[in-house]
Amino acid sequence: MKRRRLQQREIPNDVVMEEILRRLPAKSLMRFKCVSKVWSSLISSRYFSNRFLTVPTRPRPRIYMCLQDNNDYSNSVTLSLALDTTNPNRFVVDHNLTSPRVGGYVLQNLCGFMCYSFISKPRIYNPATRQLVTLPAPIKSQTEEDAYGYYFGYDPVIDQYNVLWSTGVYVKHLGEIRSEHRVFVLKAGREGSWKKASPTAPDFLPHIPAKRGMCIDGVIYYMGWTGRYNLVLVSFHIRSRDFKMIQVPRRDGDEVLLRMKNVSLIEYGGKVTIIDQTNLREKGKLDLWAVEDAGNKNSWSRKTMVLQSSQLHLVINNITIYNMKGTTHDNKVFFIPEDMFSPFHILSYDLGSNDMTKIEIKGIPDHWFSIDKSTVNVMLMDQSESLVYLET
Repeated sequence: MKRRRLQQREIPNDVVMEEILRRLPAKSLMRFKCVSKVWSSLISSRYFSNRFLTVPTRPRPRIYMCLQDNNDYSNSVTLSLALDTTNPNRFVVDHNLTSPRVGGYVLQNLCGFMCYSFISKPRIYNPATRQLVTLPAPIKSQTEEDAYGYYFGYDPVIDQYNVLWSTGVYVKHLGEIRSEHRVFVLKAGREGSWKKASPTAPDFLPHIPAKRGMCIDGVIYYMGWTGRYNLVLVSFHIRSRDFKMIQVPRRDGDEVLLRMKNVSLIEYGGKVTIIDQTNLREKGKLDLWAVEDAGNKNSWSRKTMVLQSSQLHLVINNITIYNMKGTTHDNKVFFIPEDMFSPFHILSYDLGSNDMTKIEIKGIPDHWFSIDKSTVNVMLMDQSESLVYLET
């Protein structure tokens, strides 16, 4: 009796993409690009990259720490830290994923990209693919020394990445603030450039922008001030190119310059939220102000968080000064020390369970603790990884 030969069948590409590749970590996918030209093309495609972002199961959170020597700007490094499998309250430096000479002032995390500025230029770094994109600095029309900010955004509907540049200056002899805005669109296959963006809303005022911003559902947000006591929240809609502005709640006698050091923008419950840590060191309190869009008439809702009594020692009367940095997908915020010290740690605060935890950081090279002037920036990439290659 003759044996029938089993016919060898190739697995369809859509099955490979949906059932196998899409569920692997980015590190493995970068290796699998060497399997064949077909796999390399498949993994590098924009469609697959976008589908990859939608997979809910991802590796454990990863922290990226940017260290910068303020005496020598060429001396910078981005350290990759992974969660210690034996201790949930410890992150350890992964030296295999450390990126030398990649660093600067970290601004925000966007869809797996680390966005920061370096010598006045915006940079976008993808830790998964190791791609580093440096955009040219925009040419400003004002000659006075000004304040500026870079803000990064992504609109999933039109699959477009934007960088918004806003600048403002107080002209003393005229007693007024002047500001301007430009947008850089990163398009595949096209060389990008800065384009002027002009707000048209009648109630939109010239302002001096703050450094850090964020993006939610295709809308870029950042804060700025229109006067000594007037802090505003600015929004820029990527698709419509519309600017909007809303007044930030203010306490009596509140000076914007002082308060700006204590507030940050976060996403909380799907809403843009201002978190105020003014009363954290003295009272163990955090104030959260969320924007409520009631019929397109923006208003604010307030929530005050009070630390558990057993955790107050972590912040009250502590000589260490912490800065708040971003939120994770499960509503955790991180407080990062301003200065380097050994042993180094950060604080993690869960807004949902009102629980603050001290997180140890192990494996930082010893020489960074002996540098007189060094800047430490920490960006939690959470569970987002991206395979997208940006083209400028």
